[in-house]
Parts: sequence; C-alpha cells; structure tokens
Amino acid sequence: MEILMSRQVSVCVLLFLLCLACDAQSAQQPNFVVVMADDVSFDAFGCAGSKTARTPNIDRLAESSCYMTRFYCAVSQCAPVRAELYTGLYPANNGVLANHRKVARPGVKNVVEHLKPLGYRVGLTGKTHFGLGKDRFEKIEGFPSGCNSSDASHRMDGVKTFIKDSLADETPFCLFICSIHGHHPWDLGDAAQFPTSSLELPAHYIDTPTAREAIARHAAEVELFDRQVGDTVEMLESLNVEDNTVLIVLSEQGTAMPRGKWSVYDYGSRALCLARYPGKIQPRRTDAIGMYCDIVPTMVDLAGGEDPKLDGKSMKKLWMGTSDSHREYAFISNVHPFYQKAIVTSQYKLIWSPDQESEHIWGNFKSKSKFFSKPWAEWLARAGESQADRAKLNHILHPRELELYHIDQDPYEVSNLADAPENQERVETLFAKLKKVMVEAGETVDR
Repeated sequence: MEILMSRQVSVCVLLFLLCLACDAQSAQQPNFVVVMADDVSFDAFGCAGSKTARTPNIDRLAESSCYMTRFYCAVSQCAPVRAELYTGLYPANNGVLANHRKVARPGVKNVVEHLKPLGYRVGLTGKTHFGLGKDRFEKIEGFPSGCNSSDASHRMDGVKTFIKDSLADETPFCLFICSIHGHHPWDLGDAAQFPTSSLELPAHYIDTPTAREAIARHAAEVELFDRQVGDTVEMLESLNVEDNTVLIVLSEQGTAMPRGKWSVYDYGSRALCLARYPGKIQPRRTDAIGMYCDIVPTMVDLAGGEDPKLDGKSMKKLWMGTSDSHREYAFISNVHPFYQKAIVTSQYKLIWSPDQESEHIWGNFKSKSKFFSKPWAEWLARAGESQADRAKLNHILHPRELELYHIDQDPYEVSNLADAPENQERVETLFAKLKKVMVEAGETVDR
C-alpha cells in the first residue's frame, strides 16, 4: 500500500513539474507586432538623419530598439518584399520574382504555418499583397487595404479586439499592421508643411520644382505612418502587453522615384528596421547586415521553435546583443523591370547589369497618371541644360555592366568605383561571390 501511494505521489509530482515547465515555456513566448510602411526609403526618418518628415514616435522607438541601419529586401517591389517577409525565402525559392511575375513553388510555407504549431494566432490588418502557403492570416479590419487608396483613416479597435481575445485565450499572438503610407498617389497628409525651397534632396536627384514637391508629398505620408506607429505603441501600453511583445517597424522598399522602388540601389532596396523587446533586445544602432527573409526564422527562434531551415537566418543573437554581426552579405535580385543583381557587404556593393541595350527607367515614370512622372519629365528636360545633371541622368539610364560603390561613404551610389585599378581585384572577387550566391539561391548565372 505504501509503495502504491509513493508511486502515486511521484506521478503527481512529475505531472506538476511538467505543468510548471509548460507554463514557463508559454510565459517565455513573446508576442510579435510588425508595423510596416509602404514605399519608404531608409533615409526618410528623423532617426536616420532626415530633416524633412517629423517622425517623433519612430525616433523615440529607435532609442529603445535594436536599430539596423543596413537592412535589405531582395526585390524592391511590394509583392516580392511581402513574400520574402512572410516566407523567409528568396524570390526564386518563394516564386514571387516581381510584381505580377510569379512561378509556382509547391510546398512553400508562410509565417502562419511556421508560428501556428508553436501556439500562435497570426493576424493581419491593412495591405496584403500576399497569397502563398496553405494557411491564411486572420483578417483584421481597421486599416485601408488597397495600396492606391486615398483614405488616410485608420482604427485600432479591430487590432485591440484581436489582442484581447488572444490574451483571454492565453494564446501568444503575431500581428502585422500594414500601412499604405507612403505609396502613391501621395495625396494624404499636409505637404504644405514642408517649404520646398529648404528641402534636402538625395544626392542622385536632379534639383527641379516637382522633385522638391515629390519630397514634400512623400514626407507628409511618412508623418501619417509615424502616427500609426505611435498609436500602436500607445495601444500596446494601454493593454499592458508591451513588456512581452517584440515590436518591429519596417519601411518596406524604397520611395517610388528613380533608383528607388523597382531598382537594386540602396534608395530602393535598403529599409528601416527597428526591433524592441523591453529587457531582452539590447537598444543600440548596428550596421550588421540583415534581410527581410530573416524575420520569420527570428520569430520562430524567439518563440522557442526549431530552425525552419529557410534562406533567412535568425537575428536573435544580434538583437539580444550576444553578437555584433549577422550576415556576411545581402543578396538583391531583380528580374523586372530590368535584370540586375547585387551583393552588399559591410562596406561595398557590387551591381551587375548585363542588359546594356535598354534604358534603365521603367514605363511607370512616363505614365501621366503617376505624380512621379512629373519630376522625371523635368529631369529629362534639365539634362539638356547642365552637364552635371546630364551625368546624373545618364547614370540612371545607362548603368555600367559592373558597378562598385562604397556604401558607407556613398549611400546614394553616385560614384562608381569599378574602373579604378586599385579595385579590380575587389570587383572580380565580389562578382565571383555574387554568382555563387545566385546559384545557392536557386538562380542561374547564364546571361
């Protein structure tokens, strides 16, 4: 009898310890909230040095976050960026090569399928532009979903309900809040707040009236995005979940201007990335290289899951401050509107443009329905008046087959170093590395 009772006590103790272990594991799982802009370059925020758009909420968040200054997308277009973000895969492996250019890739899993087995609810509000995988996001109302919308309003009630329901069910959650700011038509916010005569232009811009107006219009949209970030932070605080929530802010790909969106240049492919997890993620600014495909494996790692073996790599060690580096390189892969590939290292970026016959400007810049066609028309006209402006225009329209840029010193890539004798070995080494990376990413190098 005593032996039986002893065994029963042992079983009860074991069950109790298992329950404690499960509760501890559950408590360790953070929530995830990702707030994502639309067509906003890395340099558009006060924390990035911008003196145009006022972004107090993002700037404050940057002070308490791991701020990655060298964060890249593989393709600077809406659908490919979101496919990379939600699958953790490069374009050739997730099948979304460009906007409106897809190839079938059976078996691709999305972030819902990676987090759901770990106990998560995964929801999305706002812009979607995504349809891969078997499981779907829980759709949450409150933000405009059409990227060309002129509706500036947003509501947090749907998001709050999603979080409250998750808390009531004791279920960790992953939430994507996807803004439409600053996607064209750039008619939201108050552009009049920015006197065009005093605006600073990126170094590759040609200085014309509508180029300045474009900066002002876009900055007004960036300020609206900043309000949405502020509302998200306030909501997390009001629900008392900020301490167990990883808050990530991303700017998507770059602004829809020449050498921005649709291009391989940093103005198009480099993004803002902030990650805050109070008491866990070490607040600091880092130039370690990261990519959108790294987000899913990082979430899985932080949630206690096994490495999903994707193209992306977990940034947990970088974010937690136990490592100062992450990726050796970022890989950028355009097939439309022009075939261009690039590799970015800690200091240098090599761009390969094998198409030397075409002018490298997409037809969108000639569409009268797009505001950014007006600056482009002025740039074409101005190039006939100034040798310096003509050189800038030629740099856009006719890239050299191989271009080399020192990204730290030349973030807008205006000085091609590929022809300098002292850089020949570097160009050859990076070009060989780029081709190797392409093959590893499921691409061919035959052009």
